[in-house]
Amino acid sequence: MQRRPLIAAAAAAALFPKSSFTQTHDVVDVLVAGSGLAGHAAAIAAREEGAERVLVVEKGPVIGGHSAYSSGSLAVFSPALQNEQNLSDPIEEWLKDSLDIGGKINEPVVRAIIEESEAAFRWLSSMGVDFSPSLFQAMGGLKPRCLAARSGLGGKQYIEKMHAVLADLDIDSRLSTELAALELNRSQDMWQAALKRSGKTKTILAKSVVLATGGFTANTSLRMFYDNRFSAAMRTTANPDGIVWDGAMGDGIRLAQQLGASIVDMHNILYLPYWGGRTLEYSGAEIYVNLEGDRFVNESSSITAIAQAMTHQSEQSMWVITDAKSTKGVNTGSKISSGRVHLSESIAEMARGMNIPAAKLESTLARYNYFARQKEDPDFCKEFFTQTIDTPPFYWGKEKLYVHCTLGGIEIDQHARVLDPAEHPLPGLYAAGETTGGIFGQDRLGGMSMSNALVMGRKAGRSAAIRL
Repeated sequence: MQRRPLIAAAAAAALFPKSSFTQTHDVVDVLVAGSGLAGHAAAIAAREEGAERVLVVEKGPVIGGHSAYSSGSLAVFSPALQNEQNLSDPIEEWLKDSLDIGGKINEPVVRAIIEESEAAFRWLSSMGVDFSPSLFQAMGGLKPRCLAARSGLGGKQYIEKMHAVLADLDIDSRLSTELAALELNRSQDMWQAALKRSGKTKTILAKSVVLATGGFTANTSLRMFYDNRFSAAMRTTANPDGIVWDGAMGDGIRLAQQLGASIVDMHNILYLPYWGGRTLEYSGAEIYVNLEGDRFVNESSSITAIAQAMTHQSEQSMWVITDAKSTKGVNTGSKISSGRVHLSESIAEMARGMNIPAAKLESTLARYNYFARQKEDPDFCKEFFTQTIDTPPFYWGKEKLYVHCTLGGIEIDQHARVLDPAEHPLPGLYAAGETTGGIFGQDRLGGMSMSNALVMGRKAGRSAAIRL
């Protein structure tokens, strides 16, 4: 997964039409908080379902949330695409894999995400996103189950295309506008929402509200409260250099909890073991070695398994190596120019750069390449190889752990309705994306995060429009 540059506020203003905060919306049909993939999907789906007045508010100065940084790997269950590639991967296998790596899942919701992923992918395609034709295995995906935009712009392109549709549908969107408070106006059976911008607060009424405000990775104190295994100084994949705005503070979770919603699995926080020196966006064409030059993990394992293995290595770091034969990600050039990724014409030269004895690294690579040719790995039981790693130049970079996403939050059902602790829906309140919890357990298959946001965002919008 490659980090996508944050859209600068000035660039966003040029790309997207401005909306005036002075525009009056005393009453709206659907209020959507958050402008990531889930928020955009909810707003468009609500409008398509018949909601006339839809308003999107975004706390930050730019649109897209964490979705704009994603590589865009989208898990899609498509029997037709599977047949084209001679794959057999029924829904029950997806559910089994989800359960195996998650430990505990919300099966009705996970099943709904899988079953409706192809329709959601086709829907996104209809908005102008040009997808790759073949399913590939994303990191942590375990099998070829993902598609991505051909452009390589990933989540950023999804957001841009969907935002253009928002404008075409006359859906109002407001940047730098926070949903500061929310309460049920029982006399009118509507939600009363306090919207805060530039120190001023405006109150509106909404028949339905969709919370799509993201997780809480940027809220260090909240993260450390639920998981204090790692330093508070650990950075996030959305802000790896600590220089950009990141609003993932758990706002929607806080608001829902105040309203009596069930909040689940807050301790399930996903740490990403690559965001710096890795150049690929797929599995099977790289080797991971520790700072001593030894392999220590199955490179095609789940993200959580790789992260856990890294915690036992020196400096909780590793080297990622590929070669000239692999297909590099869109950000490889910038990573090379910034010094995160290096090129070497020989293993010996690469070993010197890593401060590892050349004989040791040569032996490790030779053993790996033998396993790759045999398609069998007795050391770490890796089964998925796309190539050997033996053709200069070698691409290599150092990786460490980052906070990637949170899997805990608001409990929902398969209609994206927010539930209370007794599993009763709160009327007119819906949620989607990373602000929800209890869906995947402690880990999720690669590509399922984007599918979750797209499918459940779409469901939330539809449900909100007809107020299920």
